[in-house]
Amino acid sequence: MKGFFLQDLKRSFLNKGFFAGLLVVTWILVSAAFHAPLNRSRSSYFIMMEVFAASGFTPFAAIFPGLAYASAFCEEYSSGYIKMIYSRMLPRKFALTRIVTVALSGGTMLAVPFIIVLGIAYCFGIPGIPTGSDEGLMAGTTLIFYIEHYGEWYIFLWKVILGFLFGCIWALAGLAFAVWLPNKYVALIAPFVLYEAMWLALGKISVLNPIYLMRGDDLNNYPLSGFMECVYILLISLVVMWGLKRRYRNG
Repeated sequence: MKGFFLQDLKRSFLNKGFFAGLLVVTWILVSAAFHAPLNRSRSSYFIMMEVFAASGFTPFAAIFPGLAYASAFCEEYSSGYIKMIYSRMLPRKFALTRIVTVALSGGTMLAVPFIIVLGIAYCFGIPGIPTGSDEGLMAGTTLIFYIEHYGEWYIFLWKVILGFLFGCIWALAGLAFAVWLPNKYVALIAPFVLYEAMWLALGKISVLNPIYLMRGDDLNNYPLSGFMECVYILLISLVVMWGLKRRYRNG
């Protein structure tokens, strides 16, 4: 079990899809950061707004996490390799392994670019509560409370966590589609379609809308955003486990 997990974890990261997605997301976010003046003349949070709100990344964010490893099951199923896996371990163990590896690769694909771009915002912007031309940028939000009581690191950490969990959600969504409809293109495209549908259907319900959960600012509560993302991860994981058990029973 341990050997298979490590091998599966390695495969989930060392593939073209992971590096392609990582590079594209990094390029999109870093390019957006350069739309703001990076000469410590504007607030770090103004730069963040340019990155996460004005970059155009958010509406398409669900496309990338599944590029790494979500669709690998389709190849295993079509080639019959899944039968060999089931001969070595129960579907529950395989499901847990694959859920963890897919989630880690998808989450990391977003977390790393988030760390890079947040680092740029804090290094080349003015940390702290916005003043001057950026005064009022945080009006009506809890960001001021977070900065005053916990410091900048709290916001930095939660932004990365929320990005990581968002990546986990949509990588696992791709896996869920792959398990139930083992077609590579379905596994890659269907999560994006679902994401857009949820965005439109849940537009006024911020606590359930995945696009708002990733940013966290719209809920004015980072821990709540993280909790709701964990709920989605749990629900999708149950769907994956159910699907894999069904595949096992049906041969």
